[in-house]
Amino acid sequence: MSLNPKMGAIVFFDMPGSTRMMKRDPRAAIPAMFQHNAMCRVIIESNKGRIVKELGDGLMVKFANAGTAVRCAIKVIQNLRKYGNGARTKATVSYGTIWNVRNPTGDRDVYGTPVHMSARTERHALADTIVIDAKDKGPAVEWLERTSFTIRRLRKKLRDYPDTKLYIISVR
Repeated sequence: MSLNPKMGAIVFFDMPGSTRMMKRDPRAAIPAMFQHNAMCRVIIESNKGRIVKELGDGLMVKFANAGTAVRCAIKVIQNLRKYGNGARTKATVSYGTIWNVRNPTGDRDVYGTPVHMSARTERHALADTIVIDAKDKGPAVEWLERTSFTIRRLRKKLRDYPDTKLYIISVR
């Protein structure tokens, strides 16, 4: 097993309401998930993101930094809103040490706090929003045009990371 740590940002893009949709009508849900992921993929790849995993109704993506990750998430949300025929997404962003691993079966995977944080904050994101750790907020949004989003503190505590302060970015 090869361990290769690098700094980077992990983003989870997730299609809100997909579980409910899948229970109600899988024949409609599955094509909607494919459309969501395909539309996300185009923007992600054009913004230097690397899709690590496709997770049915969502994508786990790696970026070099939190700023690029947030900019891309805003573009994905705006693109889906404009061209997605009702498809929407939500995102979580976390930056830190990411362990790139080739596991014993030869598959590539990533591990680390950013993976855990993005997974655990996902439930706090709503459609057309991005949840981000306070430590990543400044560098991620300082160069963005404020007309494309609003940001506020999220008053939720994470059981595994009780000292973490979260912010929610609402995309306009």
